[in-house]
Order: sequence, then structure tokens, then C-alpha cells
Amino acid sequence: MERRQLLFIEDEGYVLSRVEELLRAFPQFEVTRTDDAEKARKLLAEKPYDVVITDVYLRGASGLEFSHKALQANKDACVVLITSIENADLAGKAVKEGAFDFVVKPPGLERLSNILKMYSLLKGLPPPEQ
Repeated sequence: MERRQLLFIEDEGYVLSRVEELLRAFPQFEVTRTDDAEKARKLLAEKPYDVVITDVYLRGASGLEFSHKALQANKDACVVLITSIENADLAGKAVKEGAFDFVVKPPGLERLSNILKMYSLLKGLPPPEQ
């Protein structure tokens, strides 16, 4: 099976561990992770990613910037922003500009699993492991 490329951009420890736990159920994704804005820019410039999961705010950058870069490289990229409730307006703006969706941390992180299941189904990928 050809694995899809997923870039996970986050710098908060509890979010990192929770999302990485969720991603273990999705072997169809080859996951690249970074917590550094410059490295994220470089990764997005090097190759197109199928899925990008990014925090709305990362030291030195905005998730909106990463969303735009991901969609420039791959117009079919599935971009999901992780945000706190205070930043929901910005995440909503990202969706209007092409991101697939956003989840509110911490309670909404479970929703991320459903988004990845929907993406997998739409792309004809095998279902996640139980």
C-alpha cells in the first residue's frame, strides 16, 4: 500500500502526545512531525503533503501560512488546524481560505480521528486499525 504523506506541526506537549496516539491507528499515513516554524516552511517547500495538521499559532508562524503553503503545493491537500477556543475565528478564516476543517483543543482532538477516517474513505484508503 502506498502511504500518504502527513505533516504534523505542533509545539504543545499534551497535544503532541494525544495526536500522535490518534495517528497510530492510521498506518496509511507516513507522518513527519515538527515543532519548528522554519523547519515546517522547509518541509512544505520540499514536497507536497496529502494531509497537514497544524496548530493555529506556532512560535514564529501562523497556521494560516502553513495552510496556504500546503495548498499551493497540493491543491487537494487536507489541511486541519488545531486551535484553542480563543482562536476559533482565525481557524474559521482558514477554512474559508481552503483548509478542510479545524478542531478545538483539547476536547475536540477526538474529532481529528473522524476527519482522518473521512479523508481515508474519500481517497479509497484502508480503514484505520481498531
